[in-house]
Formats: sequence, C-alpha cells, structure tokens
Amino acid sequence: MSAAREILLKLQQASAAALHAESGEAGTIRLGFIPTASFHILPRLVDTIRSTLPFVNVELNEGPEALQVPGIQSGAFDISIGHLGHSYDQIESMLLVREPIVVAIPKGHKAARKRVVALKDFEGELFMIPSKDLFPSLHQLIAMAFLQNHVPLNRYQMVEHFHTAVALTMSGAGFAFLPSSARNFVPQGVVLRPPSFSIQPLETFALWSRGNVDPLVQRVLSLLKELSRDLRVSWSV
Repeated sequence: MSAAREILLKLQQASAAALHAESGEAGTIRLGFIPTASFHILPRLVDTIRSTLPFVNVELNEGPEALQVPGIQSGAFDISIGHLGHSYDQIESMLLVREPIVVAIPKGHKAARKRVVALKDFEGELFMIPSKDLFPSLHQLIAMAFLQNHVPLNRYQMVEHFHTAVALTMSGAGFAFLPSSARNFVPQGVVLRPPSFSIQPLETFALWSRGNVDPLVQRVLSLLKELSRDLRVSWSV
C-alpha cells in the first residue's frame, strides 16, 4: 500500500471513529453496580451493549450500595445500578425494577414445606441480614418489616455478601432475606418462600450525574429504559 493510501485509510478510520463516538456508538462506558444487579439487569444490559454497540468497551465496577452515589459524584462511574435511599441534588435516577423480597430457608426446615411463611415460623432463630453500612436500603426494609409486624429482631447476624447469607442458610445456621431475582442462583439445599407478612419491595435504579449529555451515556440509558420495561413485565407475570 502506498503512503498516500495508508494516510487516507487512517483518516477515514479516524473520521468513522469520531462519527461513532458522536452518535454514542463508540467509547468506554464505566458501570458501577450492586451485587444484586447481577441477578437480573446487568447480564441483559451487557449482552445488549455487545450486540447493539459493538464498538463500545464496558468497564464493570461491583460494589455495595453505599459506594454507588459517591462513584457518580466523583466521576469514577458514568452510570450506576443501585438502590436509592434518598434523593441527591446532582444525581438523576430512573427506576429499573421493583421486586419482591423472599425468605431463604434450609430445605429440611419445617417452614420449607409451606407455600408462604410468617415471621413466627422463625421465632428464636437466627437471621442473616445485609450490613447496615453497605446495604442500607435492604437493611431498612427488613428492619421495618419486623417493626411493622410487631416482632422483635432478637437474633441476627449482619453479613457483607449475599453468598455468605445463602451458604449459612444452607448449613442450617439461620435464614436470610433475598430479592426474588436470586431464585436462579441459590443452591439446591436452599428454598425461597414468599412472606405472608408485609415487607416493601426492593427498588433498583439507574443513577447518573445530572446534566451529563455524553452521547454514549444517553445511549446506554435508553437501553436500560427498554430493558426495565421487559423486567417489569416479567415480574408481573
């Protein structure tokens, strides 16, 4: 290839890359996400990005709920998938999914034979609940459920990882609350049962910086909006 042709090819490639970037079809998107996002929205989002935006590189950063908003505020993340305990002046949000909470029970426990379970089924036994510092939204939902149903939370162990809660449940050490999207990820020794008592659903949001007009960020947000519709339909079935 002549030098002139090589220069022309490089210019054409650079022009094409610029056009892709300008239209939100190229570049790097930095996604922060909470562990439970890997149960539902994250795999679908990554698969959709790969199929519809092949020139986009995805950087994934898993972390607890408490780190998602600071990650957006610091500029470390373009978009985060997390919970939102309260509003922030410079953070935009979009509800992605609202899912029921279920109780994880050892398969051999008598409550596992029930279709729905009550808090009294676990009276005096140990509950594994998410860390208040790392997962404040889910921790608060669980604490409020005990309070509103007038049941004291006497025995509990705070855990930092959901797989720890599931492993301890399988061993018979106690019980755990999980989002219902975890149903495909629990081992055979654990069963999930809906509660007969009142507990608020867990809401998961897309979070991003207010005023961020980056074309790629807006393109990924549009994909998240489409995926959230599908998820809401699946929960309603």
